[in-house]
Amino acid sequence: MEYGGYSEEDLVSNRAALLLYGGNEADRRAWAHEAAGHFAGEGPLVEIRSPQELSSSLGKSRGVVFIPDALALGLEAQSQILRCLQEREERPKIIIALPRLPDEALQQGLLRDDLSYRLRLARVNLDAEGLAEVLQERRRKLEEKLATAKELVQTRLGKKPKTAKAAPASRRKGAASRKPQSSRSRHARPAPKSLARGARRVVKKVRSVKKSGKKRR
Repeated sequence: MEYGGYSEEDLVSNRAALLLYGGNEADRRAWAHEAAGHFAGEGPLVEIRSPQELSSSLGKSRGVVFIPDALALGLEAQSQILRCLQEREERPKIIIALPRLPDEALQQGLLRDDLSYRLRLARVNLDAEGLAEVLQERRRKLEEKLATAKELVQTRLGKKPKTAKAAPASRRKGAASRKPQSSRSRHARPAPKSLARGARRVVKKVRSVKKSGKKRR
């Protein structure tokens, strides 16, 4: 499917500036956002709604600039856009949206003839037959890819090894306050009093037996 030289699929993904018309403003903005998705590493989509915003945005070398209604900006602002296209090799992708057909805007004196001619090979008409279905299917596949990627990331995060939980502060403090015991001190515990008394009795009996043995001799 061709639109003045470039295919719609080319124009949504390459860096060429273009005229975008047909559909309503929400449709045109959705298409612009899809185009910006191909340059996600260059920043979010930038919208221009007044001539005062043009200079700073067109002065960038990367990103995607979306002009929702180029006719409302006036002919002088359109001349500024044309100079950017003619003089700057490194520039953002510029999506120039029109709320009506280019030929109609030209007849009414709302669109510069030289700007229209400059972009004669780069035009997308969202009202073209079959394009709505193409866009719907393409965006459905994109959403599926994003959902799959998100699920993969969550799965990988879920397989991370669990870190050991730190002991409560009170336990750590108590453990630090206790002095380590030597192996000798741990095993040499004092005997109960009852055992000590019994041992003394045994010693006395042994002594008495020895004494009695000496007397018999």
